[in-house]
Amino acid sequence: MSDKTAKKTTILALDLGGSKMLSALVDVFESADGERKTELRGVARRALTKDAGRDGVRSAILDATAETFERTGENWANVASIGATIPGVADPKRGYWVYAPFSGIADFPLADELRAQFGKPVFADNDVNACAWAEKVFGACQGVDNFVWITISNGIGGGLVLDGKVYAGKFSGAAEIGHFNVVEDGAPCGCGNRGCLEATAAGPGIARRYRELVANAAGVSDFLTENDAASSELRVDWLRYLESTGANANAEVETAKTATAASVADEARRGNPVAVKVYDDTGRYVGRAASYAANLVNPEKIVIGGGVAGSFDLFYPALWATFERCLFKATNKTLTIEKTGLGYEAGLMGAASLAFAPYC
Repeated sequence: MSDKTAKKTTILALDLGGSKMLSALVDVFESADGERKTELRGVARRALTKDAGRDGVRSAILDATAETFERTGENWANVASIGATIPGVADPKRGYWVYAPFSGIADFPLADELRAQFGKPVFADNDVNACAWAEKVFGACQGVDNFVWITISNGIGGGLVLDGKVYAGKFSGAAEIGHFNVVEDGAPCGCGNRGCLEATAAGPGIARRYRELVANAAGVSDFLTENDAASSELRVDWLRYLESTGANANAEVETAKTATAASVADEARRGNPVAVKVYDDTGRYVGRAASYAANLVNPEKIVIGGGVAGSFDLFYPALWATFERCLFKATNKTLTIEKTGLGYEAGLMGAASLAFAPYC
């Protein structure tokens, strides 16, 4: 695609999260045959605290937007519209931030306020649904009308694109894949249930399981793994690994207390058998949940994004093996699972994609 012949549309993208927000200009280049490519400019970041409230969100948006325009030297006259992603429940038809459990923000007419502030058309929706739509508009699902999008980060969410449109459900609660039960009587989840995929395979769940397994392998915990034989075998493998690296078991227990999903991934890549098991188990949990989604909606693709997707290579083999075992294969013969191509800035791409019909 030649940028000289492609139609260019510039969108101000706002990605609102639980702890931060990002602002950027997204240039969308569209060829005559409908192929789209994007360019991101002037990314600005602002922190959002749990108690920021509406005023904190407004202030962060104004500050970050000002920085974006300062860094790019862009003129508002060249901006076609504004897209905003919202954490939690959203109403895309009104552009309302309906409710976010993390911050308590509710009934916030975000689109109306942005429209009044900047004088541009505004589109706003839930962040996961927006990321799913971005995959359709800009990513791996251009030309695909039925797919499932799964984000794995500090939480786990899902988005559905069915017959070429985002399907949000009657009460904006469709594709809550993070609350599929994958472990009977498992870890407690923020939703009030136990054993949800989010509680088990999101970033904090990965770190928790690593801490528990390390403590168990070191003999300083009564955490249950899978069975005594598996626990004993893992302990032997782990102690051999520590001996080969010159590490100390007690020191590893202390280090594990501050583990993150990213640091566990680093350990897995170094060959730490406990970390390898954690990511294998993560793949099994996600694969089971993905099979539920596939058997229900019969999609063409499943795409996985979010921060934990950076470790896709570590959990994909176990994911696919479990997925295939649980899948109804007769009607899902060509279904694939792949990592998003939208990268870390998927939220900004999602915000920009909301300007492209037919969204929902």
